[in-house]
Amino acid sequence: MKNRPLQIVALLLTFLFTIPTPQLLARCQEAGANTAQDKPKVESEEEKKLRKAEESRRKKEEEQKRKDEKERTAEAKKYQTLTEFAEDLYASDTQFRDQVDDTYLGLQRWHAAYAYRVNTSHRKDLLLTENEGEVLKLRRALYDNPRVQEYVNRLGQQIVPDDSEKLYCFKVTVDPIPQAYTLSTGTVLISTGMISVLDNEAQLAYVLAHELAHVYKDHWRIKVTLPLAEAEYNKKQALKRAFWTGILAGVGQAVGGDTGAMVGFQAAQAIGNYYANIALDWNWAQENEADDFALKATLGKSFDIQEVPRLYITMAQVARSDYRTQLGFLGARSRIKERSDYAQKLINGSMQAQYQDALKNNKIKGMSSEFNVIMSELKRDNGIEAFYRDMFQLAKMNLQQSVMLRSDDPVAAYYYGRVLKQIGRTKEELDLAQQSLMKAIALDTRNELPDVQLHRALMLMDSKDPGANVEAIAALKTYITMYGRRRAATISNEELVPPNVDVLYGYMRLLGDKTWTAPGVADILNSSVNSGVISSPAPATIPKIEPASQTLSPTNTRPKRRP
Repeated sequence: MKNRPLQIVALLLTFLFTIPTPQLLARCQEAGANTAQDKPKVESEEEKKLRKAEESRRKKEEEQKRKDEKERTAEAKKYQTLTEFAEDLYASDTQFRDQVDDTYLGLQRWHAAYAYRVNTSHRKDLLLTENEGEVLKLRRALYDNPRVQEYVNRLGQQIVPDDSEKLYCFKVTVDPIPQAYTLSTGTVLISTGMISVLDNEAQLAYVLAHELAHVYKDHWRIKVTLPLAEAEYNKKQALKRAFWTGILAGVGQAVGGDTGAMVGFQAAQAIGNYYANIALDWNWAQENEADDFALKATLGKSFDIQEVPRLYITMAQVARSDYRTQLGFLGARSRIKERSDYAQKLINGSMQAQYQDALKNNKIKGMSSEFNVIMSELKRDNGIEAFYRDMFQLAKMNLQQSVMLRSDDPVAAYYYGRVLKQIGRTKEELDLAQQSLMKAIALDTRNELPDVQLHRALMLMDSKDPGANVEAIAALKTYITMYGRRRAATISNEELVPPNVDVLYGYMRLLGDKTWTAPGVADILNSSVNSGVISSPAPATIPKIEPASQTLSPTNTRPKRRP
């Protein structure tokens, strides 16, 4: 009994130390929570449906990718087979050779005439729209901006292979549809619409290299030759099929019975497959070959080829917003992803080592500051062309980018306001349109844009604010006065100023002169020969021009290709 108190104390201590403490309770709760989280989450029917749909989509994409790769390989093989057949036939058959030469000369004659029409098209005309309040300029086929033309041609010449025996030129045409194409004369034509959706020089270099490949690889001559060769090839295949089918049919008869019939049938099938007619889409095959060439040429000149898949992503987005944009460089929209995947496969595969080496040695070129300045002018002008063709998404994108690149351009601000006013649905969009128009008025130091006053007045009238009536009337009066002066100056100076005087004004604005305008007829007639003429300072030194004959013929030349 004397140990009884000690037993009670021991029991109490045991009880106290075995009671769960708050920390222990918290740990237990945390462990319980973790256990609950470790349990598999029950998937709802909607989540299950979405998961299966995503898995199905990915599976279809993989299947399509394998199918595209298989077709690309098959087309390349057929293209190679038919090209080699055509070369042999051209070398051995005089009649076939004469037919190819005559057809190709006819094509070159047509391309030369086409180039002449493009290069000598009439100066821009002026056309009044139905409300007689706006002047729409009909531009010539070539983009009338010499700075952009020189920049694109200079970039194109950089990517011409050193071993090319041909001469090339790269020109920009006015068309909001993104397109690029090549003439057999060596002329590469790329539209303002194509350039306007590009983000950098690397993407532009890739597009130019792709088109250059069609001349460098003699695609036009091959394109003329292959249809003629294909017919001859299929004739010879038919004769071979008939010959071997007859022989193997005799073998089947010799065997006799059902076995012989089966032998003859299977042999005829095998011969038919082996000597099948060739059905080649050489346009597709040549586009694939041009893609390969362009990637290698772009990286060879130290441009970032990782920009190529990004180009196709941008083009896919543009094509989704406006179906018309896929009528040019891209071809069928269904091919965008296939071409993008193929480019990425080459970049991650056979070209990876060369690309990583260029990165390691800091050889990859960065963004050129000149590119953005050039783009501000081109995006503006292409946005205007797109606006007048109701390609509103492209117009909005181009003009918004132009305003961001050149905040002092009144024409870009005016047309950006026009687009927003045309397509705006919300108060915020219409307010932004008015702000842009007001900015254009402030920037129009040469009074080039009478129409901006008209649209300003219309927006004030739409506001239904009686207090804005005086301002609206003033805007209308200003519009009428400015329009008359503008038309008078246009008519009187029609033959006295360069057709691209608005582009030249843009150059002067960029250089710091925002007010000078061309003198009118009266000023020119009343002035003396030398008065009012600003002479350019003579250069400090006159550069010596060396003969170019030695540079026109490359030292490393390729052997001449047959068709």
